[in-house]
Amino acid sequence: MHLISTSKRTVLSDFADLETKSTYVHENGEPTDFQFNAQRRVFVEVDKMAGLAVMRIREKEEKAPEIQRVRKLTIDNAFSVCCAKQTSEEIALGQTSGCVKIYNYRSAQLIHRFPADQKRSTVLYVDYNCTDEYIAAVKEGGSVNIFGTKTKQKINTFTIDEQSTLVRFHPSKRFQLSIASYKGAVTVYDFQSKRKIFHVSDAHDAPCRDVSMCTAQPSLLVSVGYDCKINIFDIRRNRAQPATSRLTYSHPLSTVALSECGTYFCAGNLKGELIAYDIRNTKSPLAVRNVHDGAVTRVAFVPTPTELQQSISFSSAGNVTAEGPKVERLPSDELRKSIAANLLSTQQQLNSMASLGYGTGSVTVRPQRDSFCDFLDAQGPRSVERMSTRLNAHRDSFDWETLGRRTNENSHRLSLCPAGGSGLSSVENSCNSSNAESLHQTLSGPLKDRSNISGDAKLMKIAETDEHSEREEPSANCSVASSSTGSDKENPQVADAELKRRLRMLSSSRNSTPHHVNTTPQSSSTLLKPQQLLAKSSSGLSAQVETDVRREIGELRELMEQRFENLEKEIKYAGEKNKWQVIGQMSNYWNRQLVNTHEIRDGLAVLLQGDRFMYEFSRLQNENEMLKAQVKHLLREREDNEGSTGE
Repeated sequence: MHLISTSKRTVLSDFADLETKSTYVHENGEPTDFQFNAQRRVFVEVDKMAGLAVMRIREKEEKAPEIQRVRKLTIDNAFSVCCAKQTSEEIALGQTSGCVKIYNYRSAQLIHRFPADQKRSTVLYVDYNCTDEYIAAVKEGGSVNIFGTKTKQKINTFTIDEQSTLVRFHPSKRFQLSIASYKGAVTVYDFQSKRKIFHVSDAHDAPCRDVSMCTAQPSLLVSVGYDCKINIFDIRRNRAQPATSRLTYSHPLSTVALSECGTYFCAGNLKGELIAYDIRNTKSPLAVRNVHDGAVTRVAFVPTPTELQQSISFSSAGNVTAEGPKVERLPSDELRKSIAANLLSTQQQLNSMASLGYGTGSVTVRPQRDSFCDFLDAQGPRSVERMSTRLNAHRDSFDWETLGRRTNENSHRLSLCPAGGSGLSSVENSCNSSNAESLHQTLSGPLKDRSNISGDAKLMKIAETDEHSEREEPSANCSVASSSTGSDKENPQVADAELKRRLRMLSSSRNSTPHHVNTTPQSSSTLLKPQQLLAKSSSGLSAQVETDVRREIGELRELMEQRFENLEKEIKYAGEKNKWQVIGQMSNYWNRQLVNTHEIRDGLAVLLQGDRFMYEFSRLQNENEMLKAQVKHLLREREDNEGSTGE
């Protein structure tokens, strides 16, 4: 197993002895955060100053794996990033403006943008759930927003703690997410049922900086904080595990990561050290190494191949408190063998389950869904399948199967006489039987056979049906007359009225049938052949259609001309109205400006009257005027004196 840890640089380390395999130095030397893509060995780093960087772990045949930068994405205000769990090229980005954006990092295309709240607080952390259906984003004020990737809307907003700083979805449960607080609290929340599954308010005496969960042991949770404590929780008990509940280290811890098998975990501290532990024996760490120059921002295990990951997720250890074999601190080679044996044991458990009845060969793990739709798909009857529009993508709106089903003759009979019965029943039977047979012939057979019948064949069939019905009409009238002779002798007026009513009902029922054509007594004697009927109907239809089309075109032209005239008048009126409105608005504006100028002038005059400098200036100005007047007066007197002396 390998680890990726980030600080001012990104380091690939071997978990067995935490030996550095590859190093990537960032250009600006700023600490970065990252998250792995679960489908491949690709991870996306976010730098608050430079944007995003897509990185990968390149495997070489003989050399050690190394870190390479695939591409760089310059996105402003980027603060946090997460990768989709199922979609291979989709990422979610949290910004300092409060927006959450979904990008395709291969094409750098914006898929969707979730707008910011009114407060526009920074998105501290974002994360996808295991099915990529939801995105959780924790804001700077402690509120957690849940966004739907399918509905493209904000689904829920809740606040567990006003100082929540980190939120992570459970790797195998759709609606559960773990929340870390700056106050030291740790919470597991189900946003579907809106309840706390696990909550410890005093998990840490200082800010809780990171939490981690795994698929193999879904009830296991590990948290670290600035109080130098590592907590191992069993969320089913709603309290810390005994004996292994709390580990103490010498420096404040900043991040933690659980392995996919749930047996090992690695923590990073503010000093730049990585500490590897075996969860079955936590008396002493497996390895400790100073990897970074500053605080470790994030650490994560490199994802294993898909087949091994499925086998690990399929074999769960169940109870976390179950006592495992005691593991002593081993050298690096023996520790690698122990890690490989632990991973292979899960593969053997999977193969044994497959041999017991789960299938032979490789077992493909189907993602579980918390939905009742799968149960309906498997257990629903045929009637539910026919009625369900979700199961059948397309159904004809006309139920030909029901109409084509053969029913009893009594259901097709039309009751044209009273309940007492009369001699008209024979006419009813013959008429209804012919109607039923024609309807059955029309509707019987598959739908494609009916749709492929040409127009000539349909007209020929109509003509034959009309001829057959007209031949039967005299016999029906005779039977009606013979049946009514007995009643005419007893009450001739009632019999005549009854006969007229029945004949009227019979004619109306015939006219209502779509296959009968209304013919007059004169035209019934002379029957047209199918070819003549087709030619006559086509010629009459074409002439009528041409007349209707011309009339409609003329009416449409008149309507369009009238609308154009009205539109021109409306445009002229709107232009004149806008011009006068602009003139009126400008006049009002300049009048207001003139009034404001007068008010400003009067205000300045009032201010200048009470100003000392202005008062002194006015006094000096008046004094100068008086002195000028005196000088002029003296000069005038002098000139007068000189004139008088000269004389």
